[in-house]
Amino acid sequence: MLTQEVLKELLHYNPDTGIFTWRYRDRKWFKSDCSCGSWNTKYSRKTTGSIDGKGYLHVGISKRYYRLHRLAFLYMEGSIPRYVDHIDRIRTNNVFNNLRPCNCKGNSGNSGIHAHNTSGYRGVSLNSKSGLWVAQIKIDGKQTYLGRFTTAVEASLVYNKAAKEHFNEFATLN
Repeated sequence: MLTQEVLKELLHYNPDTGIFTWRYRDRKWFKSDCSCGSWNTKYSRKTTGSIDGKGYLHVGISKRYYRLHRLAFLYMEGSIPRYVDHIDRIRTNNVFNNLRPCNCKGNSGNSGIHAHNTSGYRGVSLNSKSGLWVAQIKIDGKQTYLGRFTTAVEASLVYNKAAKEHFNEFATLN
């Protein structure tokens, strides 16, 4: 398991920019003596991180991939919370002040509008049969009905109120 000590030996993290860079590596990190110099010439002091399939920056260390927002917590605080939330919802922004530990509920409360959303508001959809706008919110994995409204704006305001009550500071409002 990756420790804070090993992480700090391999990478440098700048909490103000959110950027990780490779440190100069000692020979002990290489299988043969000849690869140490070429690796350090090519990568030492260079920015690291590539975007994974979900849009987060990640890096490979000892045959395992780690997301950089999680490594920021390990680097700064010595442990990794179960969930880490990007306050601004930008998955590549790993500035430490933009990251906060949370639970599953908080993390889902700070998610963006789903790709299939056509209303432009979180938790709001048009009921094609009645022509009314429906507000609903997912709480603990269950969809909760909030009511039907004549405008999408009315429905979004009701959703906002429920989101504030349920998600607190993690709520993403319309």
